[in-house]
Amino acid sequence: MLLALRDGRWRTVRTLDNAHDPSEHHEHVYVGPEKQPPTVTHGPVNDAMHAAELKLLREWRDIVDAWEHLQ
Repeated sequence: MLLALRDGRWRTVRTLDNAHDPSEHHEHVYVGPEKQPPTVTHGPVNDAMHAAELKLLREWRDIVDAWEHLQ
């Protein structure tokens, strides 16, 4: 999960999960407070979680910038 502090409140920017099946991975973009339909990929859970962690560590600024333009 990627959060941003805006106007004194924490806002959800992006979530990544495998809530439906360990091999089904969802990435949700948020527009305002609304969660959008996910981008879905499939594969081993360890690979997906590692990729998600790296994406957030490496790209969080760009992801937040894009999210701010959708507000």
